[in-house]
Amino acid sequence: MLRIFTCLIVGLSSLFVTACSSVADDDVSPACISNFTDTLIAQLLAQPKQNPVAEITQYTYQGQTVYLVTGGSTAGAAGTTLNYLFDTCGNILCAATGGPNGQGDGRCPGFQTNATNPVLVWRDPR
Repeated sequence: MLRIFTCLIVGLSSLFVTACSSVADDDVSPACISNFTDTLIAQLLAQPKQNPVAEITQYTYQGQTVYLVTGGSTAGAAGTTLNYLFDTCGNILCAATGGPNGQGDGRCPGFQTNATNPVLVWRDPR
């Protein structure tokens, strides 16, 4: 499962890496994929059900709307699953949480304490 989740994230990053250049606050650039979360949900549903179940949660972080994707198997590799943070264009900003120390990859410092306004956008219903 961890391998599937990792492949999914790598696939998503290659799909969205050129989707847009930058986003100011909640404005969506015309070059962005307008239905980013719909595309992400479809890709998550195309994978086997994850344990823990996949979720997409919207936050405000550093004045920007962002989406944290959580879920994936940690069996056999306790706590090593990274949870990726996307901007509104679908660009990966960082692995905000997860990993061996629970702090992600360190590229979004303070996410866990500074992210506000969590809204569950989607939870895998399977």
